[in-house]
Amino acid sequence: MKKINVLITGAGSGVGQSIIKSLNISRLPLRIISADISELNAGLFRTAKSILIPKIETAGSLRKIISIIKKNKIDILMIGSEYELSFFGINKEKIENKTNCKICVTHNEIIKFSEDKYLTQKFLKNSNLPYLKTYIPKNLKDAYKIAKKMKLPIYLKNRFGTSSRNVYLIKKKEQLKLHFSLLKKPIIQEYAGSFSDDTLKNEYTCSFFKTKDKKIIGPFVAKRRLLHGTSWITEIKNFHSIKKLIKKIANKINHIGSMNIQLREGKQGPVPFEFNARFSGTTSIRAQFGFNEPEMFIKNYFLNKNIKNPKIKQGVTLRYVEEVFLTNTSIKDIKKNFGKGVVNSWF
Repeated sequence: MKKINVLITGAGSGVGQSIIKSLNISRLPLRIISADISELNAGLFRTAKSILIPKIETAGSLRKIISIIKKNKIDILMIGSEYELSFFGINKEKIENKTNCKICVTHNEIIKFSEDKYLTQKFLKNSNLPYLKTYIPKNLKDAYKIAKKMKLPIYLKNRFGTSSRNVYLIKKKEQLKLHFSLLKKPIIQEYAGSFSDDTLKNEYTCSFFKTKDKKIIGPFVAKRRLLHGTSWITEIKNFHSIKKLIKKIANKINHIGSMNIQLREGKQGPVPFEFNARFSGTTSIRAQFGFNEPEMFIKNYFLNKNIKNPKIKQGVTLRYVEEVFLTNTSIKDIKKNFGKGVVNSWF
């Protein structure tokens, strides 16, 4: 079989790098090409070939991306940047028709509701699934009224966004005033869980994969402890009640490929608080434990192979910081030095 050219965007992000790692442990004949909008991203220096792509919001970006795909004979494009998800969702058909490149992205309506925390909870409620009471305050005065009705603690969040950015746990009325003006599109959400800084006690990151024939693969479930919005410590076990809930959700969504879901254990049991209709920063962790979603996509959506539910191993993951070294270069000349940088064997 000839090598399959796979382009991964957002190579500087945790998600992009996680996709690259997952494909690197696949046995498929792959030629992995990393891409990003900036040359100062470590992921670009961990693949043999790297490409700079334009920001999606710039004029002519679609035309330029189509040209890049054609020039490099890309067979599959995987999205590592959440900011590019809607762009590729909207333009998926146009890009595929002009390039014969398979775009790894779900339906645009699924992207829209998963990026919107209010619509996510509305979907769960309408589907008779566990949900969090969520309100859109008109102003600070209205926010006070909602907080009084719900009783503290509550969450004040941005309606859009991921990775725990712009999320505030409000325990006192003064905190609501302090943080409210910082959010462009604030929502107030019911607090699920217990008062503990240790999210490993009650927070989960999960995923399922949906095939071309709508078969549900998985789910994969891990307890997690966060650090700056990243799953820093994870424990993978057979969390049966969580898996049961994820399967119910999967049956309600007309999805393509991987769906990432975050849950928290509350007084009434596990309840989802965030959906991401894409790969995750924990994609490489899942792959290592037997649940390789980027590989599944290639096998099923590109090679038209049937996918069976894999055996998922159990264990713990502890993350750490690593560096890529580029010797004999400078920031000014870094674009001329794409290719694999040096990673030391420290341990």
